[in-house]
Amino acid sequence: MKKILYVFISLQIIVFAAKADSFDDIMVAMKNAQTPGVIKFFSNNVELTLLENEGIYSKQQSEQMLKNFFAQHPPKNVNIQHKGSSAQGAKYAIITYEASNGKFRTYIFMKDNGHGLQVNEFRIERE
Repeated sequence: MKKILYVFISLQIIVFAAKADSFDDIMVAMKNAQTPGVIKFFSNNVELTLLENEGIYSKQQSEQMLKNFFAQHPPKNVNIQHKGSSAQGAKYAIITYEASNGKFRTYIFMKDNGHGLQVNEFRIERE
């Protein structure tokens, strides 16, 4: 019985660690301007703000808009400034995105939509 409990707890820790790394994966994808690496964490509809464009967009629309952003503002440096979570299990991160033509603040909000943690809000604004 102890062995089964140990295996169960170990699996829970592994699953939690995998979910906790989503922000790190997003940051690495942003560093490499790899839109698919960012979008794979998006829910089907995302509250998206990319500079002056703001609204609720589908995953496909968000992908095209983010691809355009990366093309216009190629990354030089990307760092996670802060990560946190709520008592309800939602998670958020603030990422600094530095391009050759400016510095941007990225805010990412993730919550469980019934399919695991997914990005519900993604904002990139000038600092």
